[in-house]
Amino acid sequence: MKNILEKPAIPFQLQDVHGGLYKLDDFAKRWLLMVFHRHLG
Repeated sequence: MKNILEKPAIPFQLQDVHGGLYKLDDFAKRWLLMVFHRHLG
């Protein structure tokens, strides 16, 4: 079984609060820090 760090991320896209759409592919070959948190509003 492969280490999870050796597997590629599943392609996805997310929308920001201003309506901008970002795809994981937009950041190919660059470092990317993703932080997910639950909106409590």
